Amino acid sequence: MMKPDTTKVEDSDANVQTCMKYCGSCPSYRQNALSRYEPGWLFCSRGTSAAPRMKEAGCFCPACELFARHSLVIGHFCERH
Repeated sequence: MMKPDTTKVEDSDANVQTCMKYCGSCPSYRQNALSRYEPGWLFCSRGTSAAPRMKEAGCFCPACELFARHSLVIGHFCERH
């Protein structure tokens, strides 16, 4: 599992709550049932999903408050960084 720069986004309950608003409705998150695989949420802090196969179906990362607040780039943190 590839690990992003964790100095940018803190792994906190508040950030998980923010993440859930965006990842929870993301097409790639839902299509791949990523809640069943570690880390489940906050991929921009915790790293990519352990899902064995991922099909890209869209990315809501750029719309997330954490994306702008921490000057993140690219998106698709559940798949790669």
